[in-house]
Amino acid sequence: MFFHCCLATDLESSRLCNGQPAHLILLLLLVLQAMLPLCSGERTCPHSCRCEGKIVHCESAGFLDVPENISVGCQGLSLRYNDLHTLLPYQFAHLNQLLWLYMDHNQISSLGSRVFQGVRRLKELILSSNKISQLHNATFHGVPNLRSLDLSYNKLQVLQPGQFHGLKKLQNLHLRSNGLTNVPIRAFLECRSLEFLDLGYNRLRALTRTTFLGLQRLMELHLEHNQFSRINFFLFPRLANLRALYLQWNRIRAVNQGLPWTWHTLQKLDLSGNEIQTLDPAVFHCLPNLQTLNLESNKLSNVSQEAVSAWISLNSISLAGNVWDCGTGICPLVAWLRNFRGTKDTTMICSSPKHPLPPVPPPTTLPPEPEHMSFHKVVVGSVALFFTVSLVLTVIYVLWRRYPNAARLLQQRSVVGRKRRKKSSEPEQNLSSQLQEYYMSYNPAATPEGLEVLGNGTGSCTCTISGSRECRGGIHKIPSPYYVKNSSNKQREMTVHYYIKVIT
Repeated sequence: MFFHCCLATDLESSRLCNGQPAHLILLLLLVLQAMLPLCSGERTCPHSCRCEGKIVHCESAGFLDVPENISVGCQGLSLRYNDLHTLLPYQFAHLNQLLWLYMDHNQISSLGSRVFQGVRRLKELILSSNKISQLHNATFHGVPNLRSLDLSYNKLQVLQPGQFHGLKKLQNLHLRSNGLTNVPIRAFLECRSLEFLDLGYNRLRALTRTTFLGLQRLMELHLEHNQFSRINFFLFPRLANLRALYLQWNRIRAVNQGLPWTWHTLQKLDLSGNEIQTLDPAVFHCLPNLQTLNLESNKLSNVSQEAVSAWISLNSISLAGNVWDCGTGICPLVAWLRNFRGTKDTTMICSSPKHPLPPVPPPTTLPPEPEHMSFHKVVVGSVALFFTVSLVLTVIYVLWRRYPNAARLLQQRSVVGRKRRKKSSEPEQNLSSQLQEYYMSYNPAATPEGLEVLGNGTGSCTCTISGSRECRGGIHKIPSPYYVKNSSNKQREMTVHYYIKVIT
């Protein structure tokens, strides 16, 4: 009856019954409120929500406050796309089994120091796309098991020095697209397990050597779209495990190397969209394992021989969108690109002088050496040819043994066919010999015996040999006009056809 005693007590002072402080009584009241539905046997899902086992979905329902009647056994709660403005202290204390909580796309403007007290098992917290402009220094001290925290797309301008203290298991931290102008010293000192840090799209102007102190496991760092004007790699020696560094679209004019040291782990560096005019060879000498380099949209005019000689591990490079001087100073870069075998975007336009940059031919591919493959190919080909010939001979032999009459018949037909072809060729040879036709023209005398002489075949005549083949297979008619007087002394025109065929 301790709760009844406290409820019945007059709240005149800040001290309540049994000497308990006021905030403990408030916590007990919240726990009691959450336990009442269980005592009455009520396990209903909150109105306008959807429950799936221990997961409660309350998205896009227009909630102004966190709904009631959420089961204490809830492990996942989604309150996305609502109108939440304020979160009370101990707001989720009765949900001590909660593992993830999504409250992005609301209207939350601030978070108190005790909002997440009581949810120590929480591993994922998403508060992106709100209007959070202020965080208490101890806001996240009550969630030591947090693995992922998303505060991107808010209105944060300042981070407190101890903002992330106690988050030793945090692996992913998103602070993209806020209004941050600086990062406090040792802000991530206790984030020893952090692997991903996004500080892009802010207003950061400078970094200190202790900014990333403690991030021994960080693998990916986003600093793009800020306001850096100079980057010194001396600031990053603490990031001994970093794989990718994104610095694109700042205002960087120079990238320097302070102290000589070697950054063995960095594999990807993005410096595109800046104002870099020259490349310091010392920067790339400290990056022996760099594989991807993006230098697009800067103000580079040439690259020195010392710089390109340090690109010993690159397999991808982007150089488009610079102001190249295509004089003799560009020769080291062109020579290096000729031998580069990796992926490249080298749409290079000369700004001076006015003659074009020598084209970079594609890398020559060496033909495969034949000695490594010729032996087994010869063996395989020989075996295949042997089996093919053997199969053909076997089929012929089987057919010959099984159908001897058919084989003889085929042989006879082939002989007959040859004879026919031989006979058909003989007439063609005879026809090819030139036929000679003799045409006789007779000019009879004006005597009465002319017709008789012509009919009897006596008398003199003249024969003309013609090589014409117009009458092949027939007789060609040669008209020969003459005139003769008959008994009635009338002159009549007659045509005599006389045919002579001489076979030679």
